[in-house]
Amino acid sequence: MFDAALLTRLLPRSSGPVALLARRYWISVRNRDPRTLALTGLIVAFVLEAIAFAHLVEDYLTGDPIVRWDVHFATWLHVHASQPLVRVFEVVTYAGNAAVLGLVVLAAAVVLFRRSKINEAALLIVSFGGAVLLNGLLKLVFHRSRPELAFVHLDTYSFPSGHAAVSAATFTAAAWLLGLRYRAWRARLLLALATLAAVAVVGFSRLYLGAHYLSDVLAGMSFGVAWATLCLIGYVLLDGRRSANAHHTAAACLRADDGVRTRDPQLGKPVEGRMARPELRS
Repeated sequence: MFDAALLTRLLPRSSGPVALLARRYWISVRNRDPRTLALTGLIVAFVLEAIAFAHLVEDYLTGDPIVRWDVHFATWLHVHASQPLVRVFEVVTYAGNAAVLGLVVLAAAVVLFRRSKINEAALLIVSFGGAVLLNGLLKLVFHRSRPELAFVHLDTYSFPSGHAAVSAATFTAAAWLLGLRYRAWRARLLLALATLAAVAVVGFSRLYLGAHYLSDVLAGMSFGVAWATLCLIGYVLLDGRRSANAHHTAAACLRADDGVRTRDPQLGKPVEGRMARPELRS
């Protein structure tokens, strides 16, 4: 079993910045500091998601079997598609449309801003906007054509899927903010599963409509979640700094209040606006 206390004692007692940072980190882990644990989980998740995206990019560039299988799967799905489901997924796919999600994010950001939740509003805007911009740049870099057999015809490039990336990034950020309102792990688990299901349905709608290959959608999902995770790391760091500043401000106000508010020695009531003076006795 991992013993954080033992590892803390084994760390070198150096005054260097790296050693001090390492000791502070392991002390926070030992004390189960929520912010430290959240940052650790987010960093590990980001690394895994970045590796997954890089692996898909490598598969696409080298023509690995998953990319060659893309065409066979897209053809099979198109042949076995039904018109009623096509119409259903034509509606479902709007959940990942940048214009639709942009309006929803803008409305949510305005509400959060009016409630003085500026960091939360910024998280949604940066997660959504960054995913849109970066995904557009990635499409220009990879220049992959769309599937030939499709129910929708688009002129833009295919890799990675924009709907999958934007929905994954936006839904992940929104789910994190909603999860902060719940303490029970069951509620958070259900929220995570609902978010995963929503992203998967949007991604499958792109496959069913023939707008993307499977590797496009998987790459879009991994990129979107990775970008949202990076935004969440920044959010947790900024939120922790804001909490620390608020704590220091409150402590300073209390110290100032203790200095200003004194008690009248005769009445026993607080006296506002003057410092305590020693009682003079004749």
